[in-house]
Amino acid sequence: MMQILNASIIAVSTLCLICNGQISAACTLTWGDYEIFADGSGSAELLWTCDQSMLAFQFDVAGFELTNLRDGWCGEDGWQLYSGPTTAIGFTLGQPPLPPAPEPVHFVTIDFVVIDDRLEFAESVLFVAPPDEVIEVDWTDFIDLAECTADIYPKGTGDGIVGVDEILSLLGDWSSTDSPYDVDGDGAIGVDDLLMVLSAWGPCE
Repeated sequence: MMQILNASIIAVSTLCLICNGQISAACTLTWGDYEIFADGSGSAELLWTCDQSMLAFQFDVAGFELTNLRDGWCGEDGWQLYSGPTTAIGFTLGQPPLPPAPEPVHFVTIDFVVIDDRLEFAESVLFVAPPDEVIEVDWTDFIDLAECTADIYPKGTGDGIVGVDEILSLLGDWSSTDSPYDVDGDGAIGVDDLLMVLSAWGPCE
């Protein structure tokens, strides 16, 4: 596996070396739906928006360790997908490139283990458009887990959104002293938990 990963890194790096230049395009790499389990493992859909086709990617991450790449447009279309603890790599090997995506498209799912409160892409981000040009990408999106303590439903995972499900979970366990939905961590479900949910209402950012 390590030999394959090293070979894939060389393949993508070679693409960069032979690039004719950089395409200035309206392209973004963002987080989609995600879930994190009580043991710190999780998965997330990564979204791609661009007015150019894409035939390869390589990016580093911070705040978590990658364990697998799968699914999404690239996974379902048979792209070569590899991951190390902090590096994700994907490229076509006879498959068609990902076509221009004017709306966010789920291009790959990552599995990971959380090691910090902030999950983000690191500075080493490389996307390549046919035939061999680097795409300029906005990759500054991140997930701040410290800001999403009110995302308590589903139990132990959250779903990236603080909303009605959180309210219903609190009401169902109101006054309980042994609840997995204790937002403020004081050991009991009460008004303070409800206020924290209301103040964090909406998508986790």
